[in-house]
Amino acid sequence: MTAQDLDTSGSEKNGKISLEALAKMTGFPIEIIKEEIFNGQDDQDVSLDDLRSAMLTYIDTTMLLVGDDK
Repeated sequence: MTAQDLDTSGSEKNGKISLEALAKMTGFPIEIIKEEIFNGQDDQDVSLDDLRSAMLTYIDTTMLLVGDDK
């Protein structure tokens, strides 16, 4: 995702992205993004740093759960 992608998706130029724009770009329903990635957080805009952190946490947690099944 580049700064140009954020500008064309209707997000702010200050490094934040709306969850609605994120949902459109990824094809995931906004409810799933809020519940699974942001643990029910109700913010409508997130910084790119917060998005990266939340995604890493989600991936780590998911991978640990999959690893426990073996």
